Amino acid sequence: MPAKGSSLDSWLEYISSVHPREIELGLDRTKRVAQHLQLEKPDSLIVTVAGTNGKGSCVATMEAILQQAGYKTGCYTSPHIHTFNERIRIDSKSIDDESLVAALEAIDGAREDESLSYFEYATLAGLYLFHESQVDICLLEVGLGGRLDAVNIVDADVAIISSIGIDHTDWLGNDIESIAAEKAGIMRSHSPTVFGGMSPPSAIINRAQELGSPLLVLGHDFHIDESADGGSWQWSGLNREGASKCYSDLPLTSLMLSNVATAIQAINLLPVRLKDEIVGAALTDLGLAGRFEVRRDCLSGRNVIFDVAHNPAAMERLAARVQRYKGLKPELGRVAVVLAMMADKDVLGMITALEYCVDIWYIAQVDQARSMAADEVAQTMKRVGIGVDRGQISRFDSVQSAYRAACAETEALDLVLVTGSFLTVAAVHGLSEPA
Repeated sequence: MPAKGSSLDSWLEYISSVHPREIELGLDRTKRVAQHLQLEKPDSLIVTVAGTNGKGSCVATMEAILQQAGYKTGCYTSPHIHTFNERIRIDSKSIDDESLVAALEAIDGAREDESLSYFEYATLAGLYLFHESQVDICLLEVGLGGRLDAVNIVDADVAIISSIGIDHTDWLGNDIESIAAEKAGIMRSHSPTVFGGMSPPSAIINRAQELGSPLLVLGHDFHIDESADGGSWQWSGLNREGASKCYSDLPLTSLMLSNVATAIQAINLLPVRLKDEIVGAALTDLGLAGRFEVRRDCLSGRNVIFDVAHNPAAMERLAARVQRYKGLKPELGRVAVVLAMMADKDVLGMITALEYCVDIWYIAQVDQARSMAADEVAQTMKRVGIGVDRGQISRFDSVQSAYRAACAETEALDLVLVTGSFLTVAAVHGLSEPA
C-alpha cells in the first residue's frame, strides 16, 4: 500500500498489482467492500448503461441534459483517453487527484483481505466519491458485459442497453443471444429498461418479462425523425406515466442519433423535472472525445477524425458516417486511416467494414501486449486482397509514427481517420486541436 501522501500515479500502479488478473468478473468481492463502506445502496437515482457500442455517448447525453436542468450528476465511465481522472466526473468535471487518492485510500482500508481488480477499485472509487459529493443522479457505464460487472452491485432505477454486437467473446459468449443475456443482467424488477436498437434479442425480451420490467425499444416506443433538410431532428417517446412526449427542432450532434435518442428516453423515465427547451439547449455543441470527433492536426493543419471504434459493428457505423461526412463536404479528398487494433478483436471484420471508405492505410500497433503487430494486420489485408487495389498499405511500429506520416504525406483536403481502439486514439489525440 502506498504511503500516506503518495501521488495518484503511485496509487494507480498499486491497484494494478493487487489482483492477480487484469479482469475477473464477479460481484462478491466488490459487494463485500461496498458494504463496509455503505455504498451498496446509494441515496441518488441510478442509471446503469450497458451495450456493445454507444455507452459513453448515452452517458454524455444524459449528463448534458441533467446538468442543463440543474441536477448534480456523477458519471462513471471507462476507459479513459488521457488520464484516469476522466473516468469519474462530478458536475461534468473530471475528479481531481487529491479526491481520487482519498477514495482509493478509503477503499484499500476497507477491503481487508479482499483482492480487488483495477476496475473494481475504480468502480468503488466512483461510488465513494458520488456518495461524498451527494450527487442527485449517478450515471454508471458498465465496463464489460453487465451481469458480473462491478457496476452491477447497485440497483438501477433505469437500465440502458445501448446496442448488442459481437465483442469480448472470451468473456461474454460467441453469439448475440449469449452476449445479450450477460448485458440483461443489469435489468431490475419493475424498473424500466431502454434498448437502443430496433430488434432486441430474445434474451432481453424474455428477461424483461420475467422481471416485470417495462422494455422501451427504439423505433417502437420512441422514435427519431430527421428534418427534410437534414439540419435538425425530432424525438418522440414516452414519459414515466406512459404518456406521449415530443421534442422538436433538436440540433444534430457528433454523437450517433440512436444513442442520443436512447438517453433522452431514459431521462424521461426518471422522476426529474425537465422543461422542453432544456433538451435542445443541452444538445447544442454536445460531443465526446473519440466519438466521430473532428479535429485538426497541430503541425500540418490536416483534418482529422478520431473514433474509438473497436469491433465490426462500430466500424460499419463509422464507415457510413465517414461517407456521409464526405457527402456533406464534397471538397474533401482521399481518406487515410491510421489503424491499430487489439489481437483479441475480429480484426478482419473491422478491416472489411472500413474497406470501402479508405484510400490509404497506415497500419500501426500500440505499446501494449494485446496489440496486434502491424505486420500481421498488413499480411491479413493482403491475404484477402484488401487495400491492394484501392491504395497503399504502410506499416509502422507506433501510432505516433503512423499518424505523423499520414498527416505529412496527404494533401490539404485529404482526411485522416484515427481508429481501432481507445489506445489508438489516446496515443495521438493530444497532437491535435479543435477544428
